[in-house]
Amino acid sequence: MNKFHISRKEILLRVANFEDVGLITGYGFKLFLPGIHGGKWYWACIAGDATSRPRKHKSIPYLEEIVENLTFPSGVCPNISMLFYTKNLREIKPVSNKIPGMKYAEVYKIGEYNVTMPRILLKEDWQILYDLYRTKHLDYANINALTNSPRSDTEVRLSHLVWTRKNRQGIMAIAPNFNWRVIKNYMHIHIAVVTKMRAKDLRRLLRDIGFVGNIASRFKKRYLQIEFDMWGFSDLRVIVDRLSGIDRLSIEGCSFAFKNTVYDEWVRDFIQDQI
Repeated sequence: MNKFHISRKEILLRVANFEDVGLITGYGFKLFLPGIHGGKWYWACIAGDATSRPRKHKSIPYLEEIVENLTFPSGVCPNISMLFYTKNLREIKPVSNKIPGMKYAEVYKIGEYNVTMPRILLKEDWQILYDLYRTKHLDYANINALTNSPRSDTEVRLSHLVWTRKNRQGIMAIAPNFNWRVIKNYMHIHIAVVTKMRAKDLRRLLRDIGFVGNIASRFKKRYLQIEFDMWGFSDLRVIVDRLSGIDRLSIEGCSFAFKNTVYDEWVRDFIQDQI
């Protein structure tokens, strides 16, 4: 907010507009399991090529979010990414390809945690979180007021439990569900390239292109995913043109952000079991 000199009121108006037009379709809840249980945990991702939208699978008990992409051509970029927590990453790898609808999948670690002192919550704390989960009309204005200007003792207590950039001790985050299809002049894109260039040299060339291009990952051990945020077709044309001009690099395909869905049914059951 300070970086771009935008007032809090302007941010609230802009996010309200995102909610009104359907870019943000609602909010889901994420639990920071390492902070609750303690011990060693992994935050990981299944990146896959799916023939249909994969359903929640019992082999991934702590599924957090599914990201859907539109890909062209098929198989060069993942069209499904599944974010989850697990204590044993090796157990997930054999079953990831058995998820219904998944044609090909690979698993990689995003983060690793080893918490020696987990946070202890009282039953009253869990009840407050459960009441928040059951809130029917939760929007960004409510979330902002709760985390920045709590008005009651209960809201103060709740604001200490909700994770924000200012409160990194929180154990539950509130995250939006995105429907990227409604946006006409913006896109988040992954461009798949094949290159033998070293990563640091490629990053230097990406800076020279003039757009913020982040090297995300490598799919099928071959296709390097470079992600960009862009506004309109003209940006895409410039990026593709400049990438095409790099020696020892070929563009193989791309994927466009389509939909993000937070999966929190298990969060509800988990909280209820603590009460």
